[in-house]
Amino acid sequence: MLSLQLWRTIAEADIHDPIFRRVSQIHKPPRQTPARPSRPRLLVPLFALASTCLFIVAPQLLVAVLIVPFMLITLVVAAPLLLPVLIWLAGAFYTGEIISGIQREKQQNTYDLICASTQGKLNASWSFATGMLHRGGYFLPLRWGTRVSLRFGLAALGGLSLFVLLFALSDPAGFGIAQFRLLLLPLLLAALTFSNLTQTFVLSHIIGLLASSFDWAQRDAMLVGLLAYALLHTLPLAVAGLIYLPFRFFVFEPPLLAVLAVEAFALLLIIAGRELTIMALWSALKQRMNSRLGHIPLLTRQVLLAQ
Repeated sequence: MLSLQLWRTIAEADIHDPIFRRVSQIHKPPRQTPARPSRPRLLVPLFALASTCLFIVAPQLLVAVLIVPFMLITLVVAAPLLLPVLIWLAGAFYTGEIISGIQREKQQNTYDLICASTQGKLNASWSFATGMLHRGGYFLPLRWGTRVSLRFGLAALGGLSLFVLLFALSDPAGFGIAQFRLLLLPLLLAALTFSNLTQTFVLSHIIGLLASSFDWAQRDAMLVGLLAYALLHTLPLAVAGLIYLPFRFFVFEPPLLAVLAVEAFALLLIIAGRELTIMALWSALKQRMNSRLGHIPLLTRQVLLAQ
């Protein structure tokens, strides 16, 4: 998939690239290791004694001991539901960051110098946009959150698969579409969760560079870029909803196999629709950058460095 190849160049950026280093480290002060404060040896026993006395005087505070873990578990369970919204907002912010960063370089008459590097205009602009992403503090937490959610989800799917397998061995006649649906839909949802992260940032990357390639004012480029991002990112989701929702609400007692087919088609349509959008935008970006490269920018060099 083209989006996965482009994602590699974003997530596994070449830290030795001078353009990437210049942008990603801009406005970043050098890290200083904070001095660790010395802890008194009696601090832990005193804290334990104070907590015990407090619980004896006010037993109702014991409820907090039960509420806090429950809230933490709720946040862990709700995190996968919040990730798509956070990723969508981060993608919009990233698109604006690329546009404003390139416009700032154009105003300082340095963007032409960046594009005049030996990498070529497309590769240089791609490195610049990648540096803008890694400079922000939101990319790594969202990537880590998606990984954790996928690992928990796949672990749960593995347990569910084992349970379904045991059920099928104990009662082969009872295994049918309903049990198969329990396995297929979580797997498709996991694929959608991962593709949402990769395709969102790749889409933001390309749209930000495309909007910046025209001689527009910063306000106009920002408006067009954000509108294009919002429209193209949500359009496959809207089309899938228009297919799934009428079927569920207007078809009376549909067969379970038809329900599974429509659900799987709607989920795959979201992934495929965004992939086709990325392919079309990538072709347009290469034309705007006057690039005739058949390979993905920076990917060939990364493979050579890895070897």
